[in-house]
Amino acid sequence: MLPAHREDQNRINRWIAVSRAVATLFEYVSYPYKVSRGTDSFSIAENALYLTEGTLQELEQLNKTKGFLEIGRKTLRPLNYIGVVMAGDLTIQILPKLFKDDRYEAHKSVIAGNVLKMLSYTESLPITEIDTADIDTEEFEFFEVFVWLFAKNLAELIKSNQVREYVKRSEDLHFVRGRIDTRRSTDPARLHIVPCIFHEFSKDNTLNRTLKYTCHLMSRVVRSSENFRLLKFISNVLEPVSLTPVTLAGVDRIRFSRLNQRFEPFIRICRIFLAHSTLTLRASHVETFSLLLPMEVLFEEFIARVLLDDPIYYFGKQVEVQPQESIGHLAENAATGKKTFRLIPDITIRNGAATAIIDTKYKVLNHDDSRFDVKQPDMYQMYAYVTKLHASGAMLLYPETEAVEYGTFLFAYTNGDGSMHTVPLYIRSIHLSENLNTDEGWAAFRRSLAGAVRLIVGAESMTPAAPPTLAVSNDHSP
Repeated sequence: MLPAHREDQNRINRWIAVSRAVATLFEYVSYPYKVSRGTDSFSIAENALYLTEGTLQELEQLNKTKGFLEIGRKTLRPLNYIGVVMAGDLTIQILPKLFKDDRYEAHKSVIAGNVLKMLSYTESLPITEIDTADIDTEEFEFFEVFVWLFAKNLAELIKSNQVREYVKRSEDLHFVRGRIDTRRSTDPARLHIVPCIFHEFSKDNTLNRTLKYTCHLMSRVVRSSENFRLLKFISNVLEPVSLTPVTLAGVDRIRFSRLNQRFEPFIRICRIFLAHSTLTLRASHVETFSLLLPMEVLFEEFIARVLLDDPIYYFGKQVEVQPQESIGHLAENAATGKKTFRLIPDITIRNGAATAIIDTKYKVLNHDDSRFDVKQPDMYQMYAYVTKLHASGAMLLYPETEAVEYGTFLFAYTNGDGSMHTVPLYIRSIHLSENLNTDEGWAAFRRSLAGAVRLIVGAESMTPAAPPTLAVSNDHSP
């Protein structure tokens, strides 16, 4: 039986109490660092890092492939990745900056909870046994809680539900099983050995290997004794399963059916871990480890999933929401005729014969800029989408910490029959500073999103606001 809700929270607090030093950093904030001759540490009072030469070298090596930091001579600045990096004696936890000024420091637990909420939508993280709003502490280890949610729910499921599949085997036996493999040569001196090909209803399949391999790697980097115990319990239950490295291609080949679909969210988390970590089965011990997720991808997938879940609420009518739909190519090679430069909007909205486009951009708008700090390549990209689909509207959707910014540009282009078309490009932003794990915060977020996207299908906005700033482009160059 699962432990009580309050006991779950107490366990999280106990993990934090025994954990080693953790530095919680926020994206796009510069932190001074000093070279330490002793151990790595983080000074909350100075908001500064103390790093050994060895740890700095490890971070620089990781940064060559990940590109998650700007490492200067005296400062270190996280970029648009969130997650955890373990190097030297320090764990660096990177969270998004969802509040203005310095308020993000005071809302660490809200931000971490919001990240978990977003992940639960985009990758089906099985957050079902704990209300993340109750994780209310200044010291929050995102990675430990992330692993705990995965391991705790998987441990409960695997007690009573283990996946068996028919697996093709080829073995030399003393009796006939399945069919005899006549293609394999038989030594006359070993006629008592029969080469057989048969199918066995076995636990040793790709799905279970993925679970066991991921749990093994996780168990080598977690510091929580509770997490370690849960991960070892899962590995022990899967004792008949081979512990071998699993590739992402192998994970992607797993097919889900009515019999194993309850494991799908856990396999998705395994894929996140395997895709973004730097661990291997062969390493004798863990020197460095990173699990980093690009925030722009998380934001894009979160918005798309939320819109898919309830299109009538957000758009005021039944529309078709299609994430990452290929709408063709921008050009073709004149010599070969081969199409090139695929056009893939983040979200395509179809309302009968009308089509609209939403592209998400993970950056905060600058309301002091006459163009809202919208980048020129983004405008060209949206112009290509609009003209390719003959879209009736388009939107660039940004996150906003507190204040919602408005702006509208007009695209003008000539159709093939010579007629002129004017299409609005809405610049909108939505709240991510609400506590998404409370009813009030989630409702406020939903209203903010609906108020932004309803315009794109011609529905009345749910959020009354001042008239938007209008910037018009009458020529063909946005």
